[in-house]
This record gives sequence, C-alpha cells and structure tokens, in this order.
Amino acid sequence: MSEHVTIVGAGHAAGLLVTVLRAEGYTGGIRLIGDEPHLPYQRPPLSKKLLSGEVGIDTVILRLREVYDTDAVDLRLNERVISIERGAKRLQLASGEHLDYQTLVLATGTRARPLPLPGAELSHVMTLRTIDECLVLQARLNAPLGRQYRLVVIGGGYIGLEIAATATKLG
Repeated sequence: MSEHVTIVGAGHAAGLLVTVLRAEGYTGGIRLIGDEPHLPYQRPPLSKKLLSGEVGIDTVILRLREVYDTDAVDLRLNERVISIERGAKRLQLASGEHLDYQTLVLATGTRARPLPLPGAELSHVMTLRTIDECLVLQARLNAPLGRQYRLVVIGGGYIGLEIAATATKLG
C-alpha cells in the first residue's frame, strides 16, 4: 500500500492542509472526504459578503476542482463518515463503502448547538454554517415576503452579529 493521508472534513482547514502538504513536497496519496457537495471553502464570508449577495459561491471556494485534480487528490464530496475503526485503520461511509487509511486527519470543524426550545425544529428556524444554509437564508431575506417578517438572531457572537448587520443593510 502506498503512503497516503485521509482527511475527514472538507472545510477551510482541510482545504489548506491539502495545499500545505503538496507545497511542502508530500507526494503520497491524499483523500479528502466531506459531507457537503461543495469543494472546501472559506466560512467567514457566509455571514456577510455571500449572504448579502456581494460575492458569489465561486469567490469563497479555496481552490478550483482542476487544482485538486492536478494535485491528484481523491475528492469524496457529499460523503459522510459514520464510523472509524482505529485498530483496523478503516472508515465506513454512509454509502456503506469501507476505506482503509494510513494517516487520518479529522478536520470536521464544528456544528451549531441545537436550540433547546419548542419550535426549534420549524422550517424557518435556521443555523448558518454551510453555503447551502447561507443561500436559503439569503433567499428568505431577499424574498418580498421576507421583508414583512422580523429576523431574530439568537447568539451575539461574531456570526450572529454579522447576520444581524447584513440583514439590517438589506432592509
């Protein structure tokens, strides 16, 4: 088996790791597994520039698919790892496929905590972590009916404050 690194997660850190590995001369195989359909991308613009429509998806993507192809990266997008067998050095994907690994990097990032309130499961209660969630929120903020409702942001962290500022700017 030839030397290879498997990266679980396809966010900013994972995308930069691929870049650094190749820049530092790593010639082994690289497999990148991510549960989203998108190439690794920057998350900070989601709550401001992408949400406001100032930039498009292509500007938040870290590298073009062709660059991953040139760097011989085995991209497994829209795949979710459901178990890791450390002793056997094996992953199981939601699709049922099993993958062996030599070196494993977990770069999955974080998830928003579920809101522990009644009604949190309703369709208009959202979190913002992914491009797809950003596009749904953007469409709702820009829809004619969207301007008839109030936006409530729970959480006064960086992302929440940027969403509030962007929504205010959009009217």
